Parts: sequence; C-alpha cells; structure tokens
Amino acid sequence: MLINIDKLIQEAPAAHKAALVEEWETYKRVQETTKAVLSEVGIETRNKEVIEILEGTGLAGYDESTCRIHLLPDLIDMVLDSAPKTYSGDEGMNTLGIGGIPPFLYRESDEFPMPASYEDLDRVIKMVGENLDVVRFLSQPVKVHKGDALKCNQIMDQLDNCIKVTASCYMSDADAVEFFKGRDDWHDSVCGLKSPLSCMDDMMDALIKCARVGNNLRMTTMALAGRTAPQTPEGIMVVNQAEVMFMLAVAQTVNPGMLCMFGGMPCPTRPDGELSCASDGMNMLNTAIARANMWVTGLPTVQSGGSSEQKVPNDEAVKEGIRGRTLQCDFGVHNSRHCFGVLDNLNFFSEEAFLKDTEAQRQYVKETKDREYVLKPLYIPRDDKAFDVIQNIGSGDYHVDYHTTANISAFEDWAADAQSKGVLPER
Repeated sequence: MLINIDKLIQEAPAAHKAALVEEWETYKRVQETTKAVLSEVGIETRNKEVIEILEGTGLAGYDESTCRIHLLPDLIDMVLDSAPKTYSGDEGMNTLGIGGIPPFLYRESDEFPMPASYEDLDRVIKMVGENLDVVRFLSQPVKVHKGDALKCNQIMDQLDNCIKVTASCYMSDADAVEFFKGRDDWHDSVCGLKSPLSCMDDMMDALIKCARVGNNLRMTTMALAGRTAPQTPEGIMVVNQAEVMFMLAVAQTVNPGMLCMFGGMPCPTRPDGELSCASDGMNMLNTAIARANMWVTGLPTVQSGGSSEQKVPNDEAVKEGIRGRTLQCDFGVHNSRHCFGVLDNLNFFSEEAFLKDTEAQRQYVKETKDREYVLKPLYIPRDDKAFDVIQNIGSGDYHVDYHTTANISAFEDWAADAQSKGVLPER
C-alpha cells in the first residue's frame, strides 16, 4: 500500500512538516541500512534450496565458512518492483483484525490454562461473524487442543465477507495446495526466520511451497528488542525489515508478482524478559513499521497492536486495548492484528474481552467517522549505531553489546517524548 506521502506532508499542519520530513528520511535510512545488513551481514541458513534459488539470481552468494547468504541491494530492489502493492479485499488504512493463535482460551473457572475445543472454536467464529463491521480479517482466534489445521480452517471458512489467515505449514501437502487454490479470501502466513537474521530452514521449505503454488503470502517474524534485536526503535526496525525482505526475495524469485504482505511484528520487552504488548512503545513501533512500508517500499502490511497485558478481561484490559487501537488508527496503519480479545501478551483469547473490544472500536469509528485525517509525526529517535550493532551478529558478539541489551528505557523514553509533544492520545 504505497501512499502519496509527499502530498500528505504538504497538507499536514505547519508545525508537523519538518518532523514528518525527518521521519520519512528515517524510513528511507532504515531501508538502506536493511539492504546493507543483507549484503554485508547476511542471513544464516543451511537450506540448500534457499541457497540455490537466491544464487540463481546472480545477485546473492553463500559463504560456507559462516553459513550465511549475502544478498546484493539490486536483488531487494528487483523483488520490491515485482511485488504487488495491493490485493483483492484490501480495505486500506486502519483495517483491524484478530489472530496469532493464542495458545489458551480464557475461562474464569479453569484451574490451569487450557486451549479450546472444536466446539469452542465454532462458537468463537460465530461470535466473530456477528462483529464483522469492525473485525475485517482473522487468523485462528485460539488454539484447539490437538486440533487438525484443515478442520480448524473449515470452521473458520463459514465466515464470508472477510479475509481469513492460516498457516499451510501445519497442513498436509495436498491440503496446503488445494485449500488455497483460487481463494482470494484466504492468506497463508509463514514465519521463515527467527531473530536475529537466522532462517528456520523447515519453515523456509513451507514458504517456497507456498510461493510455487501461488498462495497469498503473509511473511511474519517477531524480533524482540533487547533480546534478539537492538534495544532501540530504529535498530529493531532494521532487523525486522531485513528478515521480511529476505523472505520477500525468496518468494518473488520463485514466483514473481505473487502477493507478499509484510507481516513483521517487532515487540519491546521489559527488563524481566516479558513482552510489552500493550505499551505505547509497542503500538508506536508497529505503526512505524507500517509507515516504513506505506511510505517507502509500498508493500501491503499487517502489524500488531491494540492488545492487553492483563491476565483477566477487566476494565484495565479494555483501557489498554482502546489506547493501543486509538494510537494506531490516529497515526494510521494498514492492517493490524491482535486488536480484539487478546490478553496476557498474546497468551489468551477471551470472549468477554472480545465483545468489549469490538464495542469500544465501534464507538471509536462512530466518533471519528467525520473527522479529517491529519498526518502527525511519531518522532522516532535516531540511532546511528544500528548497523554497527547488527553487524556483530555475524561475528557472534551480538549479545555482549551494551547498546543491544542494556538500553532498557529506549521505548519508554520515545513514548514520553511523543506524549510531551502532544501526538499521543491523552491519558
């Protein structure tokens, strides 16, 4: 989804224009640093087919001594040119959905966390169907205990007028091909890399199979700030961008012109290692990733936002969801998942929370439907050390770098600065 950002900046309030131009330059720099990372640091892989596909372009080379493949910038430019910038069913900015398959279904009576049954899933899908005015796409809302992927997909398939998302890697070879054939209302989600910059070679096999049969592909990865990526907004954006650009290079080389959605969803972490999914930093970071692609690469994007860290569907969970969705929609994202019913840093799906979240979003849409969209800046802090830190991945010294692991207040400082400048929702 490539937008005319130059026009939007010209139409923005005068007080915002300089910051917006600087933000646009940040996204261009992130993309150029991404290409430098792919070229000079490379991606770790031992997947012979991946190596063969990329080396066959004449624009990539494999270093057997490090087990890393290096991609020239021209290859990234080439695959971006061939990738579609929209898709059937694209509803544009601020399309919200659910998914990510939380492992547990929240039940107040359960002594221990438990997944769902097929009957539970069917009930949840019917509930989603009653709220498609605000829920516009979904992957499986909650894991089914020992569930068969095809059967779960068939339960989801009762929904019309929305996009459904699944993962063909969990289906049999025949089902993974036949289920998607001719289906614009289904997308195939594949996470082919783990951070930092390392292929999951079996998942790359699934991505290649998806590309060969022409499934609509969502390329996902989840870099964690301070754990598997630098603890700065710009640094983690580069790692996230590099991992998705690598998957794009493989998929577009196999099948030029196939739909490839940018699904990277980076996440800040807390000092104790917990995810920080409801923080302003999380929602701002994913908004920045969406903008980097809407403003620079043009790839359709699906990010994460609007979820809660609360363990129960209480009033605080509702407030966290409202703030996250409001933040992202006010700034503008393309697609965002995990927006309804998700608790405890993506661990639980709650039917009660889902109904509260959808009603709150319905109210937000009603209140803002006549409001003119105003582009405002995110004030992303610059990180001139991003490439140097990421370069340490190849040498094995990545996790001893202070800038990567100990800069724990970077996202809180970013959010506080944006709040002080008046661009975040009021608390």
